[in-house]
Amino acid sequence: MLKPQVNHLHKSPPPPSISRGKKSFIPANGGADCSGNPTSFLSHNTLAFPTKRQCDFRSSRNKGSLAGQIKAVAKQATNAPTVKTISLKAVITVQVTIGGTLSGLLTKAFDDFTDLLGKSLLMELISAETDAKTGLVKETIKDYAHRTGQKEDDVTYLAEFEVPEDFGSIGAIKLENEHRNEVFVESVLIEGHPAGPITVACESWVHSKSTNRESRVFFVDKVACLPCETPNGLKPYREKELASLRGEGAPEKPRERGDRIYDYDVYNDLGDPDKDPESARPVLGTKEYPYPRRCKTGRPRTKTDPASESRSSDVYVPRDEAFSEIKNLTFNTKTLTSVLKAVIPSLETMVIDDDLGFPYFTAIDSLFNEGVNLPTIDSDVFLGNVLPRILKSIEDAQNNVLLYETPAMIDRDKFGWMRDSEFGRQTLAGLNPLSITLVKEWPLTSKLDPKVYGPPESAITKDVIEKQIRGYCSLEEALENKKLYILDYHDIFLPYVHKVRSQKTLKTTLYGSRTLLYLTPTGTLRPLAIELVRPPIDDKPQWKKVFTPCWDATGMWLWKLAKVHVLAHDSGYHQLVSHWLRTHCCTEPYIIAANRQLSKMHPIHNLLHPHFRYTMEINALARESLINSNGVIETGFSPGKYSIEMSSIVYGQLWRFDHEALPADLIARGLAVEDPDSPHGLKLSIEDYPYANDGLVLWDIIKEWVSDYVNHYYPQEDLVASDEELQAWWTEVRTVGHADKKDEPWWPVLNTPKDLIEIVTTIIWVTSGHHAAVNFGQYDYAGYIPNRSTIARVKMPNEDPTDDEWEAFKRRPEDELLSTFPSQVQASKIMAVLDVLSNHSPDEEYIGGKLELTYEANPHIKAAYERFAGRLKELEGIIDGRNADDNLKNRNGVGVVPYNLLKPYSEPGVTDIMSEFGEKSRNKAKEDGHDIPFGEEKFDITCNYPPNCIPLERWQRLCKIWNTDKWLKKSKTGRSNRNNDISRHTGGSMGFEEHRIKLLVKEEDETWNSVVQDQTPPTRHGVQSMKEHIKVEAKSSESTHGMKKAPKHVKHAFENGEFVKMRSKDEHKDTEKMGNTKWCWDDNNKDSKDAMGPCVLP
Repeated sequence: MLKPQVNHLHKSPPPPSISRGKKSFIPANGGADCSGNPTSFLSHNTLAFPTKRQCDFRSSRNKGSLAGQIKAVAKQATNAPTVKTISLKAVITVQVTIGGTLSGLLTKAFDDFTDLLGKSLLMELISAETDAKTGLVKETIKDYAHRTGQKEDDVTYLAEFEVPEDFGSIGAIKLENEHRNEVFVESVLIEGHPAGPITVACESWVHSKSTNRESRVFFVDKVACLPCETPNGLKPYREKELASLRGEGAPEKPRERGDRIYDYDVYNDLGDPDKDPESARPVLGTKEYPYPRRCKTGRPRTKTDPASESRSSDVYVPRDEAFSEIKNLTFNTKTLTSVLKAVIPSLETMVIDDDLGFPYFTAIDSLFNEGVNLPTIDSDVFLGNVLPRILKSIEDAQNNVLLYETPAMIDRDKFGWMRDSEFGRQTLAGLNPLSITLVKEWPLTSKLDPKVYGPPESAITKDVIEKQIRGYCSLEEALENKKLYILDYHDIFLPYVHKVRSQKTLKTTLYGSRTLLYLTPTGTLRPLAIELVRPPIDDKPQWKKVFTPCWDATGMWLWKLAKVHVLAHDSGYHQLVSHWLRTHCCTEPYIIAANRQLSKMHPIHNLLHPHFRYTMEINALARESLINSNGVIETGFSPGKYSIEMSSIVYGQLWRFDHEALPADLIARGLAVEDPDSPHGLKLSIEDYPYANDGLVLWDIIKEWVSDYVNHYYPQEDLVASDEELQAWWTEVRTVGHADKKDEPWWPVLNTPKDLIEIVTTIIWVTSGHHAAVNFGQYDYAGYIPNRSTIARVKMPNEDPTDDEWEAFKRRPEDELLSTFPSQVQASKIMAVLDVLSNHSPDEEYIGGKLELTYEANPHIKAAYERFAGRLKELEGIIDGRNADDNLKNRNGVGVVPYNLLKPYSEPGVTDIMSEFGEKSRNKAKEDGHDIPFGEEKFDITCNYPPNCIPLERWQRLCKIWNTDKWLKKSKTGRSNRNNDISRHTGGSMGFEEHRIKLLVKEEDETWNSVVQDQTPPTRHGVQSMKEHIKVEAKSSESTHGMKKAPKHVKHAFENGEFVKMRSKDEHKDTEKMGNTKWCWDDNNKDSKDAMGPCVLP
């Protein structure tokens, strides 16, 4: 907790200047820029008042009022001249948060009473100027803000001020919260100023005065500036705020929920040695196990291991890194917490044997058709609210059933996972397109010690390769023409094979593996050979086998099993390295350093902050339940207890910041070479590489935006080197946040705007494009276990088999394959977590979406951001065009999932359907003189203007249902394509709440039926279409078979040949086709008479 200071109610002395232990670059003249030129930001035309002698004023509404209200500190003499003042009003917007316990209700009652008295929020205005005579910071002007109203989830408070003209420009405000609870302050708008409205983007938790007497300071949006440009009146506030975030002077004790301290620690909290010696894990962030640093929690050390930190139910993150508990919204980490703490323990009680595998393939399919009955779940959260897409309430409402949504990959092609072509395609356009590399040297050779791991030469020889590519070219020609590629997990995994196989609590196995692929003339990759290697174990020599596509039965089955093992290796590497390490773990030091060293006034802080949203919170939850000992990763992926330890080895051997930039990564892997004549300055070795093709366009768009931004704030090169906050940030990232790599020569220097542009573009790319590529497709590709198994539980049947084992394999090879897959419990747990991680939150912010207030306050930056957002929309069209190109086989074709992972915006969701009707209604309202935007609070006016196809009475009833569901109005994306968005946030999220839509549909079923009956076919629009698409879109944007069971009246319509109108799935437009709409049986559920879905119309 921050050290409390005495806060005198009636006087606010200026804060002391706090030294940061470095020579200041701030000039004494606050009215000059970094080059000594006069600044325009304090001119009369922007924020400044004419400078006069400061007099201490208070709000006139407080003078002579009730006891306890604020009085003036200094009273004017009776003969003092009258000082002119300006009346200002400040509107404070606070978000409603969720309560739940009895104590919470009691404190809420107290807070409501405090609001009634008008003494809940104390606001102070801070001048950007110092006193002209004394040179000291001016005293603040205070007023209590009283509550004025509530609109949906926002509560507004009003403060009024009489400000003397000589007060100067307003540079910041202070807020003191006198509620018993913390409050989440969204923004403050100050009106009445001659220069126009003043905005303050707070978006922060403000603690209660009862727990911390320190007031919170927020800077106005227009004063974003470099340290050397800081107005004199704000310098001490800027420095003090940073000192507070660094925890200077704070006692050494466990961090508490409301703390805002950012500090570093090693990963020593993943194990639990006090609970069980087998649960101990090594400390990551040492010479033996290098690792990035995480946020310090201050928890005590364990009793049995002084190097390890004790665990707790809630892991500390600085308060503003936590997600805001907004009423009626469910956030990603809240959802994930429910999965980890409620659903998974329940799944573990379903079966007696945790190792029980699937008895047949139809048992896997049943997870999507019938679901899994869950026992009663002991949870503080109604899981139907937080897991709407996977947790369904059955009719008797006595039990819960876990029913998984059909992943897009098998929804389009149920047998695609079996094909070699799909295996190759997914290395370029699947879940982990970052591991494939060009084969540059031959023969393939290990760098490991042959005395320990056996002969280093690969068993994949020239003869093996040329036998597979016979008729195309020779091996030498393939190498020269860049036709051979490899997934190489040999040297990373081989040292852990013996350790992994020796685990007592997990049934698993491991190999070192190499997979060779050939680039065909059609631009697709064809797997040629898989090598699996076991080092010498238990007096047995090295085991090394090569598997190739075969036509005979035995060879074919061995090839299938070898692919399962390789995919398990790739799944582990993807989750541990491509996803966790590179986009979460390595990002946390950037965030910690930014908050410790870059003021909220700093332009680079404002540029980076939107891309750091919730990352630390999700990382903390990962340490608590995902990557911890016996967590989801350890119990569901092949490496088991050595999973995170292996990620440490990869970090030490392979991670480099300069290769995190997309162009540098592609060049390092041999997938591109510099070419000034090619688009983006790179020539790809595989032309149809969806991740690289779309990613390079996005990289250029991000870099252009960053360049515009940086060049505006750093017009001279020397400003970068002289920016003490910026230099402190980058130094801390390298030497503290990534301390184990601080001496590496590849770290970029930060001396010029060009250096800064490259560094910032790389960080934004990793947290947006890179993260989207490896996160949002997880369920679509890994949700169907056979396509991408996370674990291989048994060894290959030809590795030292007994006679009985070999005969069993020959007799029933399918059993061997099912035994290799995860157990039923493992699969259910992994699918539940992946489903949540790969979805979007209702409050998701998309890159290029929300215009930050700090950007809007600067016309140049606002214009640059609008160009940025416009180019992102162009990218969406580019991606759509590429997905429709028949020549691009890796993203287009029969049953192929389009590559949408780098699409900046989500597709139209459920709200778009109603919007089609709302648009017609709104147009009719406009004709009558009303201009009411659809979805706003006054939508009731448009309820009186139905579309032509719907009678007034029916429209009003339908409109009422829709309009009263406030959540639906808030959802901007609906249940859109789960894999097509770039989120600023780096973990996962859940999408929208289908159960609300179900209730909406069910509640007024009669309304829907009567609306349909009122229509005269053929019509352009149909409410029945809207209803079915609401349900279909709620299940999946790929709505061909999204509706598993048609409602009774739909079946009746089908059986009687009645007209039911449907929209085109592909074009998202109304079809013009007349006559009966065709309904098809769901291929995945043919045995059910109820399993109908709409056919896709041309």
